[in-house]
Amino acid sequence: MNKEKQNNQMYHSGMLYFDPIYREHSREPVDIPPINAVPAFTMHKNPHEPYKAVRGAKINDDCSVTLTIHEPEAREVYLAGKGYSLLEGPYMMVQNENGYFTVTLSGLHPGFYHIEFIVDGVRKLNPEMPMVFGCSTIVNFFEIPFPDEDYYILKKVPHGTLRFEHIWSDICDRYRGCWVYTPPGYDKHPDKRYPVLYIQHGGGENEAAWIWTARINYIADNYIAEGKMEEMIIVCNTGFAPKEVGEDIFVNESFEDVFIKEILPFIDSNYRTLPDRLHRAMAGLSMGGGQSRFIVHSHPDLFAWLGQFSSGAGFVVKSPDGYYGNPSDFSDLFKTPEHYNSLMKLTFISCGTEDPRHSYTSKQCQELADLGYNVEYHAYPGNHEWEPWRMSLRDFMPKLFK
Repeated sequence: MNKEKQNNQMYHSGMLYFDPIYREHSREPVDIPPINAVPAFTMHKNPHEPYKAVRGAKINDDCSVTLTIHEPEAREVYLAGKGYSLLEGPYMMVQNENGYFTVTLSGLHPGFYHIEFIVDGVRKLNPEMPMVFGCSTIVNFFEIPFPDEDYYILKKVPHGTLRFEHIWSDICDRYRGCWVYTPPGYDKHPDKRYPVLYIQHGGGENEAAWIWTARINYIADNYIAEGKMEEMIIVCNTGFAPKEVGEDIFVNESFEDVFIKEILPFIDSNYRTLPDRLHRAMAGLSMGGGQSRFIVHSHPDLFAWLGQFSSGAGFVVKSPDGYYGNPSDFSDLFKTPEHYNSLMKLTFISCGTEDPRHSYTSKQCQELADLGYNVEYHAYPGNHEWEPWRMSLRDFMPKLFK
C-alpha cells in the first residue's frame, strides 16, 4: 500500500479532533479535585518532548486493519459493524498490556466502515478514534484506502473554507444548522460570483455527513486545483424540518417549503451566488436523493442540474406514492424529450450494484433514455453505503455548470 496515502491525515481526523491525541495524557488516572479547586488542562506534560500518538484504527501494509480500545476493567469486548459497513462480526477482541483490547481484521474491501464496540454487553464509543453522526447516532469509523484512488484525501493544494451557518426558520420556529463550503480565493475576490451545489444527506445522517464522511470539501479542493471542476459554493443542509409542538414533542414540517422559502433566499442573500436556474444544482443520497429529485423537478424554474444517488423512490415520471408517501406527477416536465432536455442540463442517477434499489432504478432510467431523455445512470460497486455515493460525487461534480 502507498505509505503516503496510508498515513494521510484524513484517515485519523474527524469533527471532534484534527490532531493526534497524546495517549499517556488521555489515560491518566482521574482524581476527584477538592471543593473550589480550579481545573486546569495542559495538552502535554512537556510540549518539547516527543509523544506517542493514538491510532485507534491502524491500517497495515497488507491492507488489514488493527483496532484497539482502552477498557482496563472490561471482561470481554467485541467489535461489530454498524449500518451498511458490511463487517461480518461481531469479532472478539483480545486484551493485551495496559488495559487495551485489540483485534486485526483482514480481507476487507477498501472503503468506509461504521463500527461499534460492545463492552460487557454495552455499546460504547472509542474516544481514540474519529467519530461521525451516522446510522442515526454517533459512531466510530475507519476507512481502508482505495489503492488507485486519491481524489478524496487531504492534499497540499489551496483549500476552501467551511462555514457553519445558523439559519432561522419561521416555518419550524427554530434555528437550523447548515455547512457551507466556499472555494479557495472566495474571500480574495469580492466581485466574483459563484454557482451553487445544494447536497442532501440520507435518512440516518445530518448536515455534517457530506463533509466529515464523504470529504466533499477535499474532493472540491483537489478537483478545483486540477482544473477538473468549476469553482462553486457547496451547501450541506439538514434534510429534516422539526418543529416543537409540545415539550420535547416534534413534528416534521415540509422540507420543500423550508428549502425553497428559507434556505435558498438565505444563501443567495449571504453569499455571492449566481442566483438563477442555470447556476443551481441539487443532489443527495438515499432520502436526500429523493428530496433532490422532488424539489428539482417540482421547480425547474430554479434548478437545471440534478444528482440522485441510491434513492428508494427510483426514477419514475408519475407515482401515487411519490416521495415519502406524497404523490408526484412530473408529466408536464416529461411531456416530450425535447422539452425535458431543454430544461435539465444534467440528470445524474446512480446506485450501488448490490443495493436492492439498483435493479428497478436502472431499468426505469434506461426506459427514459431509450425514449430520448438525457438521463444518465451510473452503477458503482457496493451496497447502500458511502463508496458508491462518494464515487457518484467523483463523476457528478466535474459535469456541473459547463
